[in-house]
Amino acid sequence: MRVPFLQATFIPVILGSVIAWQITHLFNWGLFLLTLLGASLIQIATNMLNDYFDFKSGNDLQVKHQNPFAGGARVLTAGLIKPSTHLLVSSICLVVGCLIGFYFIYMFGLTLLFWLGLVGAVSSIFYVGPPFKLAYRGVGELIVGLNFGPVMVLGAYYVQAGTLSLVPFLASIPIGLLIAAVLWINEFPDMDADGAVGKRTLVLRLGYSKSVGVYMGLIVLSYLLVVLYYLLRLATSVTLTSLATLAVLATLPLAIKAIRGLRANYRDPHAIIPSNARTIMLHLSFGILSILGFVVGALTGL
Repeated sequence: MRVPFLQATFIPVILGSVIAWQITHLFNWGLFLLTLLGASLIQIATNMLNDYFDFKSGNDLQVKHQNPFAGGARVLTAGLIKPSTHLLVSSICLVVGCLIGFYFIYMFGLTLLFWLGLVGAVSSIFYVGPPFKLAYRGVGELIVGLNFGPVMVLGAYYVQAGTLSLVPFLASIPIGLLIAAVLWINEFPDMDADGAVGKRTLVLRLGYSKSVGVYMGLIVLSYLLVVLYYLLRLATSVTLTSLATLAVLATLPLAIKAIRGLRANYRDPHAIIPSNARTIMLHLSFGILSILGFVVGALTGL
C-alpha cells in the first residue's frame, strides 16, 4: 500500500480545502475527512495495481538494485502475498474510493467532480495496466503531476466551496511539479528494468543527461511560480496567493542538495538514495509551508 507515500494525497487535499476556507470562510470537517479518505483509497489502489501489473509484466523481476524508493514494493516478487489477494485488496480500495466520489456527485450533481474523478480512476487502473499502459507511452509523469496537483487540489476545493476558482488551480501547479519530480528521480534506478520490458518512461526516452535537466527544471519552476504569483498579486491587486506562501523559499537548501546529489550519482541506484529521500521531503516541506501560508493568509488577510 506504501502508506508513508500518502503525503502525495494529503498535501493537495489539505491545500485545496484550506484555500476554500480562506476564500469562503467556511469549512466542513465531515466533507474534508471523506475527501481525504476517498483520495487516499484511490492512491492506495493505484500503488497496488501498479505493483500487480509490473509483477505480471515481469518488470519488477528485472529490478536488481535495492533502492527503497524505486522498483516497486516487492511483496509480490518476494512471494509475501498471492497476486489474486493483492488484486482483490486493490480493487476493493478502488471501488470504495469511487463510491465516495459518487456520493459527492450525488450531493453536488453531475459536475466537474465527475470528470476529475474519472481522470483519477482511469489513471489508477491504466497507469501501467493494459490496454493503455500510460506509463509505457511516456505520459506517466504527466499523469502523476496532473492527478496529485490540479485534480486533487481542485477536487478538494470544489467539495468545500461548491464552485471553482483560479487560486487553487495556480497553487496546485507547483505541488504537481514537485510530485512529478519525486516520480522522475525514482525512475532513474529503474531505467534498465523498464527498458527490458518495453516500459518507455519519459526518463528512459530522454536518457540520463536530459532527464537530470528536466528534474532541475521541475524544481526550479515550482519556486519561480510561487514568486510570480505574488508579484502578479502586487501588480494587479488580485489575490492570487498569500504573502506567507513565500515561506516555501526556506526549502531551497533541501532542493539544492537533492539536485546536486542527482547530478553526481544519477547512474548509481544506491548513491542516488539520499536525493530520492530529499525530493520526497522537499515535496512534503514545500507543501506544508504552502498550506500554512494560506492558513496565515486566512487569519491575517495578507
